[in-house]
Amino acid sequence: MRRPPPSGVDPVTAEAAVLAEEVLTSPDRVQQVSDGMVLLRRMFREDGPLASLRWSWDEFVPLVERHIFRVMEEVEDMDEREERLFDRCAPELLSPERVERFDQELRRVLMEPGRTPEERRALAVAVLQMRDAPRHPPYTHWRHQAVAWLTLAQVGEWVDRRKRMNAAVARAHGEEPGEIGPGMSARALRRAMEEPEAVMAAVRDAADADPQLLEILARYEQSILLAILYGRTPEVLHGEEWLWLTVVLREPLRIEPEQAADVDGEALMAKLDEEVKQAILSRVEAASRDRSSLPEAQQWFEWAYKVMQVRPLAFFAAFAKALDAPLRERFEGEAELVGELQRREQWRAEDLEPYRLNLEARGATGAVQRVRRLQALLRGEAAPAMTAFKA
Repeated sequence: MRRPPPSGVDPVTAEAAVLAEEVLTSPDRVQQVSDGMVLLRRMFREDGPLASLRWSWDEFVPLVERHIFRVMEEVEDMDEREERLFDRCAPELLSPERVERFDQELRRVLMEPGRTPEERRALAVAVLQMRDAPRHPPYTHWRHQAVAWLTLAQVGEWVDRRKRMNAAVARAHGEEPGEIGPGMSARALRRAMEEPEAVMAAVRDAADADPQLLEILARYEQSILLAILYGRTPEVLHGEEWLWLTVVLREPLRIEPEQAADVDGEALMAKLDEEVKQAILSRVEAASRDRSSLPEAQQWFEWAYKVMQVRPLAFFAAFAKALDAPLRERFEGEAELVGELQRREQWRAEDLEPYRLNLEARGATGAVQRVRRLQALLRGEAAPAMTAFKA
């Protein structure tokens, strides 16, 4: 026999109290609570009755990516990881209005026709949790358990999507997905540079089953390339590297969109100095794993690394066309000197001589050799043979 609702509360809360008591007084209450939590997440899916509470992927993914890898390194226990990740993301995901939306939507769905008894009991428990959840910060896993449970469901969806894409790219690089570590092997780096079409084909295959994933990744790829074009990046390049990219790539890629199919991307990539390519790839990959840097900088490098894996020519070409680039300076005034050279429309080998002499005076032997090879290219001379992609 169903107990009467408590007095002194609104009808929705009263109904939730009765339904929640059915769960908590049941002989198999632990199983019912567990099943109810699974049902809540099912209702939170994109096609579920709680879908309006989800975050757009545009606002959700960058924030999760900024924190998830650091949390995974900080703690090993899965429950603790989830708690810490929610606590890190919640200040930007939640607001008093957002918490109130969760409360009102859970109450609305609880009372709408067509919900199964199991769904109603699951919703009832969540409604009672939300009644005690503070609307104002701090927002924490323990103070906002229903919100955290649903938020982490969306995190899990994104992680699964990213795993599928990473596995596809890994196979295209000639690696087994289970063997992939935090960075690419020398073999994978070489294949990313020499066979970009194979990588893109793998990405498209992975996206066939999840079209939205490719849209999400395309937006972030575009944001990385635009940041490069407008000089809004962390320090990525040395001066001579920027000159190499500009001299080799800028003019051949100054084309109309309909001419893109006529560009021999592999030939352009082969023309770039091997040491320059390897240095940039290795630097970005290392920075993508550097947890000592600011989260925003590390996040940029993580996404830049993804772009480099799939479209290395587009990544290098963006720097070639960039209006400016924050450089890793070796001496005061280097950025101004390199910037003046980079803005030219044509170059002669002797134009680079003052820059080479500045580097030589400071003992930057490797940089001097890279400038000399660029000067040889400008003279039409054959550059010395180099070993590609040294591990």
